[in-house]
Amino acid sequence: MAENEQIGQRAVGEVLIVTLSGQFTGGAEFEAFQETLQRSVKNGITKVVVDLELVTYSDSSFIGGLLAAHTSISRKGGAILLCNVPEVLLMILQVTRLDNVFEMYASVDEALNESNNK
Repeated sequence: MAENEQIGQRAVGEVLIVTLSGQFTGGAEFEAFQETLQRSVKNGITKVVVDLELVTYSDSSFIGGLLAAHTSISRKGGAILLCNVPEVLLMILQVTRLDNVFEMYASVDEALNESNNK
C-alpha cells in the first residue's frame, strides 16, 4: 500500500508517534492507520502516541477502530496514548465514557514523558 499523506510517523526510542491529519472515517485513511499500528506491533513497538491535533473530522468508525487498536496493543502489554484531542472528539469520548479507557495528554511531549515512565 502506498504511504498515506494523512498519516505521519516517527519513532522516538521505543515509542511510535503517529500524527493524523484531515478526516478519519471507516475508509482507506483509517485502514492505513490500522496497518501502521499493526506493523509497529509486529516490529515490537507497543507504545504508540497518536497526535490528533490536525484531525478535522472523525466518526464512530474511527472511534471503534481506535478502541480495537487499543485492545490489540494492550493485550501485548502496550498502550495507545492520545494527545491534542480536538474538543469535538473529546466530547464524544466523554459521552461514551471512553475517556476512561484512553490515556489523553495535552501534547506529544507530555505523552512521551508519560510513556517513558511506564
